[in-house]
Amino acid sequence: MVKSFPGVRTKECIRNNKKDIYFSIRYTRNGKQYEESIGYKSEGFTAAQAYEILSELKRDIKTGKALSLREKTEQREQEKIANEAANMTFSELFEEYYQPHIQNKDKKSTYDREVHLYKKWLKPVLGGVKLNLISRISLIRLLQPMEKKRLSNRTKNYAIALTRQVFNFAIRNELFAGDNPAARFDELKKEDNRRMKFLSDEELNNLLEELKKHSYSVYLMALISADCGLRAGEIFKLTWADVSLEEKMLFLRDTKNGKNRFAYMTNRVAEEFSKLTQGEGNEFVFQSKTGSKIEHVSRTFERAVKALGLNDGITDRRQKVVFHSLRHTFASRLVQRRVSLYEVKELLGHSDIAMTQRYSHLANETLRQAVARLNE
Repeated sequence: MVKSFPGVRTKECIRNNKKDIYFSIRYTRNGKQYEESIGYKSEGFTAAQAYEILSELKRDIKTGKALSLREKTEQREQEKIANEAANMTFSELFEEYYQPHIQNKDKKSTYDREVHLYKKWLKPVLGGVKLNLISRISLIRLLQPMEKKRLSNRTKNYAIALTRQVFNFAIRNELFAGDNPAARFDELKKEDNRRMKFLSDEELNNLLEELKKHSYSVYLMALISADCGLRAGEIFKLTWADVSLEEKMLFLRDTKNGKNRFAYMTNRVAEEFSKLTQGEGNEFVFQSKTGSKIEHVSRTFERAVKALGLNDGITDRRQKVVFHSLRHTFASRLVQRRVSLYEVKELLGHSDIAMTQRYSHLANETLRQAVARLNE
């Protein structure tokens, strides 16, 4: 204990092969004694500084501002971050914090799309603006150049959604303490962008045959989607540990809605799996050339669709055949065969029955045909 500075303790030690002095402080809170470290003399600390820190901590404990030196240090760090955030621009937030976050978290296509949108539209308008100065008017200004280019409401809504997402990220990570200016921005009419295209049995069989001619792996992935209802991302993530040929089941881990589920093989899917050479449990069923997880659907699929003319004359993107159309085809085939929407919901892994309702018109048509038999 240093006599001139009650509560300050010192300890001689060897640090980096040299004599040094270590400072700590002792204080009492609620009848219990605590000791916390301050630092070394070689770092510039003195007994007087340690005593000053102790005196300030005692005042804060008495007034309820802090309970320990660690808590006080954390408070100062948070205040420092808050002060820096008050002067942070949108570009600094996006490039220094948000972009590295999504690079590690999101799949590459999502990352590339968001970064492109930021550089093309958000940065020129919002980039140099401090976060606390971005308002509803700022968002209206953001949309003006997009409107001049006659971009769709879908793209403009995406720009607003990305802005909202960046601000939410900043608020969650205590980089911004204000309100999210894009939280309730609803100037734009939302479009129904859900793809509804599904294939008839004949179209599906023709597509599968065409794919089989050019790539067995793409053919099998398409068959799994059409017969088992898997998303492309779920197929890419399949490992051999997820495949049970005995039970004719596939285990889907960490799906889009965050839940695990089982998918069930048709006979033809099981037959194709039985032809494959089974790998180690942690190996992907479908691999890139380097043995890693596949990230994108092969262009072989697009070329097969083109060869069959399935998208000829179709301009509405929602009606074009893409890989995801196979999942819609799976659901549509089930509904047309009088499988209930609840069962379809479970097989698709939808979190809400409202997502499955898009197929209800097919069920209505099936029921209409059933009643029409009375006319015979």
